Amino acid sequence: MNLVTAVLVCFIIASVPVFIFGLLLMSGERGELKKMTELSESGIEAQARLVGLEPFGTRGYASAVYEFQSPSGATVRHSQGVNFGAAHVVGHTYPLVHAPHDMRRLHMGTMSTVRRERGRRKGYLRAAHRTVLLAFAAGVLATVGLIVSPS
Repeated sequence: MNLVTAVLVCFIIASVPVFIFGLLLMSGERGELKKMTELSESGIEAQARLVGLEPFGTRGYASAVYEFQSPSGATVRHSQGVNFGAAHVVGHTYPLVHAPHDMRRLHMGTMSTVRRERGRRKGYLRAAHRTVLLAFAAGVLATVGLIVSPS
């Protein structure tokens, strides 16, 4: 086995996990992009009150419980992990955007942060597409190189 063959085999071996990882990234990012698109198109902005903050672990994390009113008038609670610090004060209100038909689908922040996050998710999805295409192309070219190269 000469050096060229060894390099081509390494390219083939390396391209398979990168290809699979890219496919996994694409599936996750598609779901998040769909969520952000739905929130940016039909989301309702509301004010949530922080009603509970329980620290857990030793690394500065906390479980925050927010409470907000749904359009039907019912009180909805949402729990989320946050970094423990001065930014979270029990009793203060914080903006959030939620889907009108599914109260569990929400984003802490304003509509502008939802649009910004949607743009980021589009960028992540494009990067995952590029990763998959480059891994596929590297694997195909290495395979063709192995077939064509004289042994």
